[in-house]
Amino acid sequence: MPTIEEMKMAYDKHKNLKLAADEVGMKWQTLYWYLKKHNHHISSDKSRYGSATDKFAAKAEQDFKQLVPSAKDMNSTIFQSKYDFEIHGLKVDVKASQLHQGNKGKPNLRWAFSLKKQEMLADFIVGMAYKDEKIVKLYLFPAEQIRFRSTISISENGSSKWRDFEISPDDLKAFFEKTILN
Repeated sequence: MPTIEEMKMAYDKHKNLKLAADEVGMKWQTLYWYLKKHNHHISSDKSRYGSATDKFAAKAEQDFKQLVPSAKDMNSTIFQSKYDFEIHGLKVDVKASQLHQGNKGKPNLRWAFSLKKQEMLADFIVGMAYKDEKIVKLYLFPAEQIRFRSTISISENGSSKWRDFEISPDDLKAFFEKTILN
């Protein structure tokens, strides 16, 4: 049986329970139990081991962190955090969408942000709209404006009430790093 230090080192090296467990010669469930028992931080590196959707979400979170460096990444401290970032006490969740075909038979391209439960937990949702893997639009949605919605859909070229929440990268950074401090 490996020592708890060997378990921790293997997990910290891989950030993946299965790979770490294979390295130390145990089942991933057993490794998980020992790490939790010894209060060792467990989070998954979804940018390396997640699905395509997980990797896209991880990219958006990394892009957000570059835009707002003071944001505390909750996914790095809590396994499957309920929201992505904390900034000066505010809970922020980041949602990403690639431009894609809208309703069947209609030529409109659109971004769709799935809010799930985060609209009830976060103070703000940041929608990051991508085209060809580059951010082309940012949206800052206050929780009160999106409460009880499961999806926000925004057409690339058409009108939408959600366009009122579009924000520039500089204004997003200034809001989180300066405005809320005053």
